[in-house]
Amino acid sequence: MIVHKNPYFTVNLKDEYYSINFPTEQVLILPVVQNSHILFIKAIRPVFAEPVIELPAGTVNEGETLKAAALRELGEETGIILSDQKRLKPLCSLNTIPSRTAQMLNIYQVDITMKEYETRKPHDGEVAGTLLLTKKQVIQRIQAGEIFVATTIAVCLRNIY
Repeated sequence: MIVHKNPYFTVNLKDEYYSINFPTEQVLILPVVQNSHILFIKAIRPVFAEPVIELPAGTVNEGETLKAAALRELGEETGIILSDQKRLKPLCSLNTIPSRTAQMLNIYQVDITMKEYETRKPHDGEVAGTLLLTKKQVIQRIQAGEIFVATTIAVCLRNIY
């Protein structure tokens, strides 16, 4: 039985167990700049007073491929507009809430030049800004608790070393 539904997710109840279903696939992008930096976004999240450091991510629109969605989300959230889907390297998927959903997060790495980063366009209104960190700085921010989103941490730790 559906107990809650909105455009972003559905909460189901079956035999006193709640589960979550997302209506579409989700993508997350690991943007690696000049093979030495990771590009993050400062996402505006209503449940947090300050922007949250995350990797670009979002929903796959109806009729859109995973790779097209990844490039669109990268452009919307970082201002870096790329069209060549061959630049996306698929990474191992992750499950964000295994106790509540079987849906997997589709993850891609994209290598970006410093020039592409420096000539980026403005990002959308869901993002307060971007943050370019060296791999060492990423680890320091994770250890300091400044980067605390589990999927962001997992993708970074799994793929930057």
